[in-house]
Amino acid sequence: MTRDIKTAKKTAEKEMHSGPDTVTSVVRSFAILTALNTKNGSTVLQLSAMTGLPRATAYRILATLVNLGYVERGNENGAFFLTGNVLDLSKGIDGQAWVKDYGKPLISTLASDVVWPVSLTIPRDATMVMRLSSDFESPMIETRFHTGTLLPLLATASGHSYLAFSAPELREELMTASMTDTYNKLRGTPAQLTTFRGALPTILEKGYAFFSGYAHNAGLKRTAAIAVPIMVKKKVVGCLSMRFFATVLNKKVLEEKYVQIFKDAAHSLEAKIG
Repeated sequence: MTRDIKTAKKTAEKEMHSGPDTVTSVVRSFAILTALNTKNGSTVLQLSAMTGLPRATAYRILATLVNLGYVERGNENGAFFLTGNVLDLSKGIDGQAWVKDYGKPLISTLASDVVWPVSLTIPRDATMVMRLSSDFESPMIETRFHTGTLLPLLATASGHSYLAFSAPELREELMTASMTDTYNKLRGTPAQLTTFRGALPTILEKGYAFFSGYAHNAGLKRTAAIAVPIMVKKKVVGCLSMRFFATVLNKKVLEEKYVQIFKDAAHSLEAKIG
């Protein structure tokens, strides 16, 4: 059992020793949210085991969180996922109100223009987190991701874009952390690090990252992606990306038709964020 799962279980167990000012339902709800933050895409049975809550209790809490918009239910296996609204709870302290205020309408426009699934990701420690996406609106994709999904730095276009346009010292720290401090599934490998270092000059020259061969997800074997940075005061605050079938679009078509669209969209966001 990981440290975070233990935390979720301890949170649920606190109600057994809580004082008169503690609201049990709130404690239980945060136990569910903590567990989903550890393993986004868990079933009721899994969440019950992770938190120690009865299955019926876990289900009622999930139903409430779905109605409030903080959790959504996937189409496969009845798994539950955190939504971007959970991240919005912290916008008052992390300066990311722009994601919802400016990013959401932009993603909607981009999705309509390019049809392929587009997303807005932001950095979180040594990973990227998908904050907004058109995955469930686009017909042009096999594997769909929910908002809140964590993505590896060394094995995604958005990760490459974020690393490339970060300050050199920060870049080195992030690359080291991505190979040591992340979940096993998201952890970078020496081969991926070598690939990124080789691609770095081209990314900086062309202003965007290209990535194919998503080894961390079997459903993305045929998929490639491009990503451009969103820069505010010389700092990367996020990335805009587009996934597509690698056999359908080659780099020439990408650069002639799509890359500039995403660069313009990023510049538009940068101007609004200030």
